[in-house]
Amino acid sequence: MIADFHNDFLTEGKGSLSLFGTEAECMVCALFRGRRREEEIFQILRRFAEEKAANQFLGLEDVGYLTDENYDAIMQYRPVYASLTWNYETAFASGCLSAGGLKKEGKRLVKKLAEDGIFIDCAHLNAESFCDLLDCGVRILDSHTCSAALCGHPRNLEDWQMSEITARGGLIGIAFVSDFLKDGGADMHDVFLHADHCVQKFGIASVCFGSDFYGTQNLPAGLTDYAQAENLYNDFAAAGYKDRDIERIFYVNLHNFLYNHEKI
Repeated sequence: MIADFHNDFLTEGKGSLSLFGTEAECMVCALFRGRRREEEIFQILRRFAEEKAANQFLGLEDVGYLTDENYDAIMQYRPVYASLTWNYETAFASGCLSAGGLKKEGKRLVKKLAEDGIFIDCAHLNAESFCDLLDCGVRILDSHTCSAALCGHPRNLEDWQMSEITARGGLIGIAFVSDFLKDGGADMHDVFLHADHCVQKFGIASVCFGSDFYGTQNLPAGLTDYAQAENLYNDFAAAGYKDRDIERIFYVNLHNFLYNHEKI
């Protein structure tokens, strides 16, 4: 069984949230803003609090709705991380498909989030916003991405960015998104290649999986649910990974990260 740093079941999936939790060892369910109004955001937050299983944690994807007035009410739901945008420019930052960096309000927000023990998710940021974030000295991670060294998609991270994240105690979640993995025709082995790249460059403690299930329809061949993801074990074993190290990538790294966060 794997652990998952990012899925969109909370906002895009159908059915029981707690039952979905049985499919992975532990998981972060993201609240994706999209076009949702503040009222809808709070409805989803209440649903999460009422229905979540013990192994399910909250992530906030694009907090463009955060204000001084609603901040405390939203933070009571204890998100593990918050991302500032979704690819494009917001009042807080510029995303990977826009120009510019972290805004004045964004710098104020990330410091406030950091004071409350919330990691900043670098997913969807462009390089300039990323660098501005580093200058803020806050805790960072990337919940669902891949390596730009292997695939030059604008959502992917360069090695220097991954190095900055891991040096600050953050994790990198390798996404199961075909466009992030390979220019055309990705399969399960490409997920291994991106994870292995992170391990070789930044160590076994740097990486986990951030599937983006329910957030993308563009999944690699043979990798459409958590049960199939367990077949990734064979790629790691064939490459000479020991069982204990495969377990760290599959669930131990993320499990420890999430449950330590819960104690903060």
